[in-house]
Amino acid sequence: MKKKNFLKALSFALLAVVLSSCGIWTDFTTYFNTYYNAKTLFDRVEEEIIKRKKDIFAFREDQSSAPQFTGQFPSQPTTRFIGETGGQSTTQFSGNINQDLNKVIEKCSKILQYQKESSFFPDALFITGKAFYYLQEYSRAQRKFLELAVLGDNKYALENNLWLAKTYLQLRSFNEGLKLLEEVKAEALKEGNDKLIIETSITKISFFIFREEYIKAIEACKDFLETSDDEEKSALVTYQMGKIYLKINDKENALRAFNSVLKYSPAFEIELQSRLETARLLKALNRVDESEKALEEMQHMGKFKNNLDEIYIELGQIYYDKKETKRAIDFFKDVDSTYRVNPASGIASFWLGKVYEEQVRDYDSSYKYYNKAAMSLAPREIKQDAGKKARDIDKYFIAKNDLKELDKKLTYVIKPHIFEADSVEYDIALKEYLEDNRRLMEQQSRGFSREQSELGQQQLQPQKDQKDIKPKQIPLKTLIAQGKIKKPERPRISADSIKTEYAQSLYTLGSLFFSELDALDSAYFYFQKILNEYPDKPVKAQTLYSLGTYYEIIKDTSRADSIFKFIYDNYEKEPLRNAAAQKLGLVKKEEKKIIRKDADPAEKFYVEVEQLYYDKKYEAAIDSFKNIYKNFRTSLFAPKALFYAGFIYENELKMYDSAAVYYGILISEFKETPTAKAVFAKYMEFINQKLKTKEAEKEPKEAEKKKNEEQIQIKDLPNQQNNPVVNPITIQPEVADTLDDNVKKFDPKAKKISTEPVKTERDTSKKPIKKPE
Repeated sequence: MKKKNFLKALSFALLAVVLSSCGIWTDFTTYFNTYYNAKTLFDRVEEEIIKRKKDIFAFREDQSSAPQFTGQFPSQPTTRFIGETGGQSTTQFSGNINQDLNKVIEKCSKILQYQKESSFFPDALFITGKAFYYLQEYSRAQRKFLELAVLGDNKYALENNLWLAKTYLQLRSFNEGLKLLEEVKAEALKEGNDKLIIETSITKISFFIFREEYIKAIEACKDFLETSDDEEKSALVTYQMGKIYLKINDKENALRAFNSVLKYSPAFEIELQSRLETARLLKALNRVDESEKALEEMQHMGKFKNNLDEIYIELGQIYYDKKETKRAIDFFKDVDSTYRVNPASGIASFWLGKVYEEQVRDYDSSYKYYNKAAMSLAPREIKQDAGKKARDIDKYFIAKNDLKELDKKLTYVIKPHIFEADSVEYDIALKEYLEDNRRLMEQQSRGFSREQSELGQQQLQPQKDQKDIKPKQIPLKTLIAQGKIKKPERPRISADSIKTEYAQSLYTLGSLFFSELDALDSAYFYFQKILNEYPDKPVKAQTLYSLGTYYEIIKDTSRADSIFKFIYDNYEKEPLRNAAAQKLGLVKKEEKKIIRKDADPAEKFYVEVEQLYYDKKYEAAIDSFKNIYKNFRTSLFAPKALFYAGFIYENELKMYDSAAVYYGILISEFKETPTAKAVFAKYMEFINQKLKTKEAEKEPKEAEKKKNEEQIQIKDLPNQQNNPVVNPITIQPEVADTLDDNVKKFDPKAKKISTEPVKTERDTSKKPIKKPE
C-alpha cells in the first residue's frame, strides 16, 4: 500500500514538473524559432544604421531610397524631411534596411499575437517599437513603447522611456518628450548608467539643433560636459558646441570650443576637424599668421599625412587672402594633380579658377578650372558655384566676340576698301584650302595614309627661313579649315546703327563685370567708355545709373547722388527715374513684410499635415500641402510644402509626372531655397529623359503618319481593269488632323503623354472619302 501511494505521489510530482516546464519549453521553442531570428536580424540592421549614420546629432534617420531611373526620377538622397524647420540634414541610409526592419516586425508580431505568455513578449515589444521608429512610423512606435511601459518593471523600463521620449519629440509633443528625457537622465545618473546619460544628452542636443534653439542646445552641451566621464564623447560634444556657436556667428566662443576639444581624448576625425576649424576661425578673426602657423604644424605631424589635401587647401586660401598668388596657385595645383579622384581635387580646381579670375585676370585659365571643378567629385555647393562661374566667364567670351564682330563691321562701313581686301584674301585662302584638300583625297585614293599625304604636302611647299616665320602665326586657310574664320560680309546697316549696337554690347560687358564677375574697376572702364565715346546712345541712362551705383559701393556718396540727381532731372520718361528718386530719398522704398519664423502662421497647418503623412494618408497630405503653398506663398513653409508634395508623389505613390509638376513649380518660384536646390539635378534628368523618349517616339510616328497619307491618297492606276479612272485626291489638312488624333494622345488624369504604340487603320479604302468640292 505504501509502495502504491509512493508511486502515485511520484507520478503527480512528475506531472507537476512537466506541466510547470511547459512555459520553459514554450520559451525555448519561441527563442529558437522566432525571437532568436528576429533579434539577430534586428541587431545586424541596427549596427548597420549606427555605422552608416553620418551625423550623430542628426535628429532624424532616413532609410528611404528613391527608385532607380527607369523613365522616372533617379535615386537621389534627400537633404530634408517633413517637419524640419531648421537647416539640419537628416542621415541618409541605403540598401535593404527598410526591408529588413519590416521582416523584424513581421517575426516579432508572431510572438506578440500568439505567445503573450512567453517571457520574450517584452523583448518583442521593445524591438518592434525601435523598428517602427527607424522606419519613421512614430505613431506606431509610440504605441509599442506605451504597451511596454504598461507591463511595469522589466529590463527595458528605463531605456523604453528614452525611446518613448524620442517619439514624443518626433510627434511634436515637445513638453512631454523633454520632461520624460529629464526623468530618464536623472534615473540614469542615480544608477550610473553612462550609456543612457550619453543618449539622453545627445537626443536633447539634437532636438534643440533641429528646432534651431541654439542657446538651449549650447546649455545642453554644457550640462553633459559637467556630468560626463567619457573623454571621447566629451570631445565630440565640445566639437558640436563649437559648430553651434558658428551657427549663431559667435566666432570667439566657437574658437574656444574647438581649442577645448584637444583637452579630452577625441577620435581622430574629431581632432582633425577641430584643428582645421581652429585654423579657419583664426583666419576669420584676422589672426592670419596664427592660422598659418597652426596649419603648418599639422602639415608636419605624421598622423595627418593622409589629410594633407585638406591642410593644403586651407593654406592655399590663406595665401590667396594674403595676395601671395604664386604660393596659393602652387598649393592648389599640388592638390589638384595629386588627389585627382578625391573631392579635394575639385575644391582645389575651384580655388584655382578663383585665383586666376580675381588676382591674375586670366579668364581662359579660370574658365578651364571652373569647368573642371563643376565636373569633379567636389561637394554639390562647390560644383554649383563653379558651374555658375564658368557660365559667367562664357558670357564674357561671347560679349568680347560680339564687340570684335561689331568693330569689324564698323571698319567695313567706314573703310570699304578693307572689306574688299579681306574678301580677296579670304577667297585666295579658300582656294588654297580646297586645292590642298583635293590633293589629299587623290593621294589617299592611291593608297597613301593621311599622315603620309600631309607629309608630302609639307615637303612640296617651299621652305621659309626661320627668321621670316612669325611666332604663333596660323595660316588663314588653316583657320578656315577649323571653322574659326567666316567669309567677310558687307554690313547692311548704317554706321550709326552699328555704333548703337556697340554701345549696348559695351554696357552688357560692363554689367557682367559689375555683377557676375565682381570686377568693379573693369566695369567702371566700360561705363566710362560709353559715356565718353557714345554719349548720345539710348543706353546712356542705364550706364549713368550703373555708374552711380558704382560710386555708392565705393562710398563716394557725393558723386553717386550727383549722378542720381542728373537722372531724376533729365530722364522723366525713363523707368530708372523712380529708382534714382529712391536712392535720393525722394520716394519711400516699398518694404516687403518678412514673416518671422517663430510667428509664421503656416506652421500650425504644416504640423497638422505632418501627422497625415505619418498616418499614411498621402492624398490628404498632398491636398493640404497644396493649400499651404496657395494660401501662404510668402511663408518659409511654402517651398517645403511643394517639396514634400512632390516627395510623396515620387516616393510613396510612384507618380513621377505629378512629382515633376511640383518640383518644377518649386524650382521656378523658390530657386534659391535649399529644397529647390536639392531636387534640381534629378528634376532636370527627368525632363531630359522625357525629351529623349519623345524624340525616340517621334520618328516612327511621323513615318506611320506619312504612310497613312499615302494610303489615303487615291491614285490613277491605268493597268487596273474594271476600275474607272479617278483623279488623284490628296488628303486635306483638316482630315489629316482628325486622323492624327491618336498620335497626339494625352491623358489628363495621369498628366503624361501616352507611350502606347499608335494604332492606325491600314486599309483606308474601306472608309469612304469624299472628293472636296
